[in-house]
Amino acid sequence: MCGICGAVGIEERGLIDRMTEALRHRGPDDRGVFFEGDAALGHRRLSIIDPEGGSQPMQSPDGSLVLVFNGEIYNFRELRERLGARGLRFQTDSDTEVLLRLFELEGPAALARLNGMFAFAVWDRSRRELFLARDRLGIKPLYYLVRPGELLFASETKALLCHRGWSPSVDPRAIHDYLALRYAPGGTAMFREVRRLPAGHYLRYREGKLEVRRYWSPPRRVDASRRFGEELVDELGELLERSVRRRLVADVPVGAYLSGGLDSSLVAALATRLGGAPLRTYAVGFGSERDELSEAADTARRLGCDHREVRCLPEDMALLPEIVRHSDEPLGDPIAIPLYRLAREAKRDVSVVLTGEGADEIFGGYLFHKVMWAAGAYPTLVSPALHRRFVAPLLERIPTSLLDVAFQYPAYLGERGKRKALDYLGMLHGATLDQGYRHLISLFDARDTGSLYTPELEQSLSAQRAEPVPRSPDPEAGSGFAALLGLQLDHWLPDNMLLRQDKMSMAHGLEARVPYLDHELVEFALQLPRRVQLRGRPAGLVGKALLRRLARRWLPSRNARRRKLPFYFPIEAFFRHPLFTEMVADLLSEASVRRRGLFRPDAVAALRAEMGPREFLRVKQVFALAVLELWFRTFVDGRGERG
Repeated sequence: MCGICGAVGIEERGLIDRMTEALRHRGPDDRGVFFEGDAALGHRRLSIIDPEGGSQPMQSPDGSLVLVFNGEIYNFRELRERLGARGLRFQTDSDTEVLLRLFELEGPAALARLNGMFAFAVWDRSRRELFLARDRLGIKPLYYLVRPGELLFASETKALLCHRGWSPSVDPRAIHDYLALRYAPGGTAMFREVRRLPAGHYLRYREGKLEVRRYWSPPRRVDASRRFGEELVDELGELLERSVRRRLVADVPVGAYLSGGLDSSLVAALATRLGGAPLRTYAVGFGSERDELSEAADTARRLGCDHREVRCLPEDMALLPEIVRHSDEPLGDPIAIPLYRLAREAKRDVSVVLTGEGADEIFGGYLFHKVMWAAGAYPTLVSPALHRRFVAPLLERIPTSLLDVAFQYPAYLGERGKRKALDYLGMLHGATLDQGYRHLISLFDARDTGSLYTPELEQSLSAQRAEPVPRSPDPEAGSGFAALLGLQLDHWLPDNMLLRQDKMSMAHGLEARVPYLDHELVEFALQLPRRVQLRGRPAGLVGKALLRRLARRWLPSRNARRRKLPFYFPIEAFFRHPLFTEMVADLLSEASVRRRGLFRPDAVAALRAEMGPREFLRVKQVFALAVLELWFRTFVDGRGERG
């Protein structure tokens, strides 16, 4: 696990030194650079496998290829045996050398053989060609910047900002997308000139010409022959056990995040069975009604884990400037704060943690999975006219407290939340799947942005604003449910959940491994029919049904039956704390908003005035705006503090 960077077309030794220094936190154990003419590669190392060997940049035996690599190849020992049978000899016990020798033999075809999380670069000295690749699910980040005759790449954009010959410009489209989704989806990473290499893609750059190609796609077709039953549970169990076993391989201590919920508990149970020594586990709580610390402690006790707790308090809002600096991009979900605290605590004991991310995305565990599937029948039962004349007026009179219960929100939706829910029902007549999906997960919608944006920002945005869902559902996907899962793999996971987990863990030099996103397990899950993923009738659907059945074998029954609770930071309980109010007063003052020129000061002031315990969506909107301004001050005004 490391930080990587490099540049082609720039003959300045100081640039690669500055870039590697900007990534010091990702690799505190070692540093290495390769410099030759106008090509340079840099590496910061966090030693996980073969601490004594595997230093980078690493060169092939004939010196023709140079590699820098971030991540882990979990099947490197199997690959090493196969390469050894072909006569290859190795100088280290590292997965880095296996990756380099495999690429030396097979080139881009080697990607199909890798099981792991990775972002790597290979410089071909004879062809003067740069090759970049990112893992199938986008677990490890990789950014690149292309200018005339130049290409720079890095694990984080703050390293790209070290290029003193580049004057970055913010992409207005990315601002719009961020306000809707709380992250910028797709290839754009806030700056017009910077791109994310998409998950499952590789890039070639030679003589100023750029080529980007996809090498892996998630399955789009459902296998209708699959039936819910013990045989399918056996198959899932074998895949998950194999995935956890692979991710326990390390020459340093391994721990796990544990919430007490289904996903993390299953991973901890398997790691305990397979690992031998008591597993070190870590949980975070907030002192709220939905605090999961007691459930996590009970699960840890039953599994025999060495358990630690972190309590996230209002005072932790003071960490926000540091969190934004490590995020590289504005992430408008306050969940980054407990993730940062959790990683800091875990790093005291271990260098690797297993996490439960990905299970909800591939097995349909979120509330909106059930809502969208159940709501699919609404247009067939209620005509547009009937909805307008009878249903909508009736729902308007429903108290918001009843909607809170129906939608399982951790705080009051308020009138704006109620309006959002009713708008969703109204748009079911004729709306596409991706439009409905975006509406349900959006923070700012057209009602909000119409009064929020300045004329200058409106003018800079496209007249025909395409919503940032990267593709429409594949008509061959088999069902709307399968297409919905595919949408999440396109951007929700790599551009949001996995990005924030990587940035918050690597801020402390901690490697986070994600067993549910082993590509073999993902391919299995995405081909399951909806009737296997969601069980029951629309009024009582059970998500992650197959995973729950598996949990009965390895966990106490209370864990398998436990209702899904979101990992949620109770920002509505913190917004009156002096740290929050002072931060907002500074970041979103009239003078600050006017100086930035993006939003109308009166509209921002109105949002601040409407914050309250019964309007938690307003609190989240204000938080997202404050984070955006903090990002501007750090990465635009202050140029990342390191560039």
